[in-house]
Amino acid sequence: MEEISTSEAQYKAHEQLSTTASEERLLQEIHFRNLIKELKEGVQEEVNAVLDKKFSAWQSSVSCELPDSKSSSRCRCSHAGCCQQATKESSQGVSSDDWSPGFSRALHQLDSTNTLTKALTRSHSKIGRGGGPGSRVFVARPSLLTELLQVSHICSLYNVFVAILFLLLGHELLDEIITTGSVNLELSMMMWCFGKMDSVILIWLGMFVVNSVGVYAALHCWAHNRHRNTRVFDNVFGSLFLVYLILLLYLPSSYLLHYDLPPASSFIVLAEQVRFLMKSWAFVRSNIWRAMQLSGDELHKKTDGDALNQPTTLHKCPDFSKHLYFLFAPTLVYRDEYPRSASINWGNVVSDLAQVVGCIFYTHFLLVRFCAPVFHKYGTNQTFSASQMLMSVFSCCFPASLVLLCAFFAVLHAWLNAFAEMMKFSDRMFYKDWWNSTSYSRFYRTWNCVVHDWLYEYVYMELHASKSASRLQRYLPLLVVFLISSVVHEYMLALAFRFFYPVLLLMFGGFGVVFMFIKTRASQFNVCLWLSLILGTGIMMCLYSLEWYARRNCAPLTDGFADYLVPRSWFCESL
Repeated sequence: MEEISTSEAQYKAHEQLSTTASEERLLQEIHFRNLIKELKEGVQEEVNAVLDKKFSAWQSSVSCELPDSKSSSRCRCSHAGCCQQATKESSQGVSSDDWSPGFSRALHQLDSTNTLTKALTRSHSKIGRGGGPGSRVFVARPSLLTELLQVSHICSLYNVFVAILFLLLGHELLDEIITTGSVNLELSMMMWCFGKMDSVILIWLGMFVVNSVGVYAALHCWAHNRHRNTRVFDNVFGSLFLVYLILLLYLPSSYLLHYDLPPASSFIVLAEQVRFLMKSWAFVRSNIWRAMQLSGDELHKKTDGDALNQPTTLHKCPDFSKHLYFLFAPTLVYRDEYPRSASINWGNVVSDLAQVVGCIFYTHFLLVRFCAPVFHKYGTNQTFSASQMLMSVFSCCFPASLVLLCAFFAVLHAWLNAFAEMMKFSDRMFYKDWWNSTSYSRFYRTWNCVVHDWLYEYVYMELHASKSASRLQRYLPLLVVFLISSVVHEYMLALAFRFFYPVLLLMFGGFGVVFMFIKTRASQFNVCLWLSLILGTGIMMCLYSLEWYARRNCAPLTDGFADYLVPRSWFCESL
């Protein structure tokens, strides 16, 4: 017992020292970042003042042609007229950025873009268990696109995508007018995809109640009673938790098939199923060590999310309110406390949710315009040769890449930011600048930080081997992470589409793993990465669309479960 107490004390002392050092480094980084920000603001003010003086002197000596920021017209004026106009604008409080030539402003915005990208995507980590890789430390910061869209150059790209949406909408309206003679926007496909929402809500409520009440009650009971008979309580709780995970995988899927939910509704149920599974694992895994380490009812200790340098009371099991907050917080990594904002900006919530709806319409128009007309007759009187298949892949690249960007923006930016605002969750690094990646390893780390943090914290770190281990042992955690991720993605697609066609599994779990080992920082590889992404999404849209319509137009080859496994598009015969 004395040896166990000594080892526990050494473990706690080592962990406390590691936490203190990490927090001190974090404070120094924040302080240094604030100093740099103040310095840049001071320098920018001085530069603007010098530019104002030089421009005023230039105005007084020559005739001028000034762009008016308040209107779209441009006027030539005499020496006296120009000076009067400049004096009037100056008296009205128009800043130099509004009427200056714009070189200084553009240079400042580009520099701000680079600075914001580096600052907002900086990962703060804490030394992991046993001195291993670091785990996520939450810091208050906005999403990268939220700040980048304040720059006019980046905002113009956003406006380009909005313009494309209006063009697609106009095309649909014009097609309806020519075909039917009336303005009746055809949304039957979208309404069908999101049908049976009452069944979706019932399934979600069942998962939520079991996860919020059942998991917490079981963990609380185990944590406060395991000292009576450690082996019995550990075995019982472990068995119950395993049964819960199996039922969480089986029951929602079975009800999804029972109610015959359409694709979009199926994706909602499956995404929530996986989310609840990951959150329950994170909550239980993060709090098991408390009951195993604590001998008393509580211990004064610093935790990751607490205010820095302030001791907090650590219980064997956290309060139910913390568990409930974690279920709705836009993160999959559990902490007792997260950085919180002071208030809720409901205008931002409405704006983010409106952007989600806009992305749904965007995807609908893309599929109706570019996908359905090409493949909907497959298996009736239309056959695809190899050349037609190749041309179909390339024709799908444009809409598929836009669907990919819509999915990213809708889910990882707009949806998560809306919930972060409602939950006052101020660490909004849900993604990094993945579009600048020059290697697939960086792309996988920056595309979806929410899922990446969970896989890193609860899979990779659990299996992480020391540097002295063999090469296979060092690569094993990475391979397991890719296997889990690719299988889960394919599982969701298979249940939503009602057929198993492992295109994504092969591309993500096969080629994706191979590309991971291509190490390069050459900027030219960014072109290769984008080319592979666009071509890969085009291949997936083409093959999944062919199989989808083959399932509707072609007779099944076999009966029973085997029909879900055999691609019907390979052996298509008209009904």
